[in-house]
Amino acid sequence: MTENPNAGCDLLVISPHSDDAEIGLGGTIGLLAKQGRRVWLVDLTRGELASNATPDERWVEAEAACDVLGVTGRAQLDLPDGFIGEHDARQVAAVVAVLRRLRPSWVVTAPDPVRHPDHVATPRLVTRAAFLARLATYDPGPVNARLWSGGAGFEAPADRWVIDAQFHVCPEGGTPDLIFDVSETWAQKQASLDCYPSQFSTHPASLPTHINTPEFMARVERRGRVWGRRAGCDWGEALCTGAVPVLTDLDQTWVGP
Repeated sequence: MTENPNAGCDLLVISPHSDDAEIGLGGTIGLLAKQGRRVWLVDLTRGELASNATPDERWVEAEAACDVLGVTGRAQLDLPDGFIGEHDARQVAAVVAVLRRLRPSWVVTAPDPVRHPDHVATPRLVTRAAFLARLATYDPGPVNARLWSGGAGFEAPADRWVIDAQFHVCPEGGTPDLIFDVSETWAQKQASLDCYPSQFSTHPASLPTHINTPEFMARVERRGRVWGRRAGCDWGEALCTGAVPVLTDLDQTWVGP
């Protein structure tokens, strides 16, 4: 991870819904936060279309997960659940406003961009916003967000901001550009997922969903094992990027085969 002295946070994870960051990157979030990195989570929507739990109930769960992971801050925007899109000027402006206030070095979108339309659209929305965030002539206006009460707040916006790197969580069968060894924080990831009983557990009033079955959690664990084996460790989380890394010196953090 690059050192940017002007950055307001080291890693910003942008996800469409609360719990998506934990599903896709909970081990990495916990690992970097444990190492003193400034990690922020931003949920684009309030999850108003969820089959189970209200937006307020899900936010309480998200705040509990923040405590478990030790993040610096978390914000939740009010973009329309189920209709995330990079061609909506209001949505783009909201993300630009966040980027200029948090001034992240790295931006990662989670979870992997498959199945759910919001998951597929989020990386494209963030890519457009990252481009516009660097244009001093573009004014995104204010941003409407609720902030985790236990974390940091937004700073005044920069006139422009250029991120150092953008990634997305690598889907199954994809080719990773890098893998984080999250062996020491995998249990922490699992604990953060346990903070969302409305989404991952069942009770008599629950509606069946794709994620509240034992098979889903087994799939999350299987993926962690697969990426871990690929990296030569117990548990791993993989990222992809559409950009080719550009170096001016030997990378001191590179780990060979």
